[in-house]
Amino acid sequence: MMSTILVVIDPDESEHGGLSRITSMPVDVADFYVELYVERSSTPLREKWMASAAGHEVAPQTTNHKLIWLESLVQPLRDLGYAIETRVIVFDRLYETIIQRAAVLHADLIFKPLRQHGFLRRALFSATDWNLVRCCPVPLLLINHANAIHAKPVIAAVDVDAEDVAHKELNQIVLSQARQLADLLNSTVHLVNAYSLSAYIGLDSTADQLVYQAIQLKQKNQFKSALSMAAKYQIAADQVHLREGAADIVINDLAREIDAGVIVLGTVARSGISGLFIGNTAESIMEHTQSDVVAMKQSDFISSICPC
Repeated sequence: MMSTILVVIDPDESEHGGLSRITSMPVDVADFYVELYVERSSTPLREKWMASAAGHEVAPQTTNHKLIWLESLVQPLRDLGYAIETRVIVFDRLYETIIQRAAVLHADLIFKPLRQHGFLRRALFSATDWNLVRCCPVPLLLINHANAIHAKPVIAAVDVDAEDVAHKELNQIVLSQARQLADLLNSTVHLVNAYSLSAYIGLDSTADQLVYQAIQLKQKNQFKSALSMAAKYQIAADQVHLREGAADIVINDLAREIDAGVIVLGTVARSGISGLFIGNTAESIMEHTQSDVVAMKQSDFISSICPC
């Protein structure tokens, strides 16, 4: 069964990473919907009315130049054998429209350019990527550049210490997606887990030997668990990385070291003050990464934007 992939095109890009990612995949693996999104406030009044009547889709006769431009972008890929449909879509809130379009298309994956805005800009302007990571139920590939990622390593970021069912499931989802991507890209998977030693900092300094032994035991058990996880997804032992430090720093440092093409990670939706000021590891990784990032949700996640 072929996958359905929604590809979001940014008209301001000189090179289109979404199209580059299409060519990284075999021609027969998916049906692609390449869409250009036009802000409603930037369209003429008559175009707004016709777009509303058409259910988001802009009437072809009023956006013919945009559609012609979009068609010219994808034609070389069609010539290679890729199955591609194009549309021009009007939006009020971009992230909401992307999620709704993904639901309509029954998309299995979304390709979208990554925009790195910094914390203050995200907090003040509710950046699209920030909202998609929180609200989108569909796996989201945020594309950092148009350079080729074929044969580059794929990183699966997991939480080896997870004990609850939900986070254990998220680990499996991340590993499964990383394995599938690596197979498509003719690449390898590296499992990474970041851990903290802060739990031991408050112990009595006279018990240094006991602290050292406790740390050694913790690391040994974590590595054993990581190897067990990795073996289920054909990940070699020398591609399992356990490092002390903040997850965002550990993951991005490893990505740079091995020149990773994609980082796959699980995300937990947050909202309100918690989401704004506590933040999310995924967003911190995205803000400083040089790789693409795939954000995954749990299987029972229901979006507030499109609960269908």
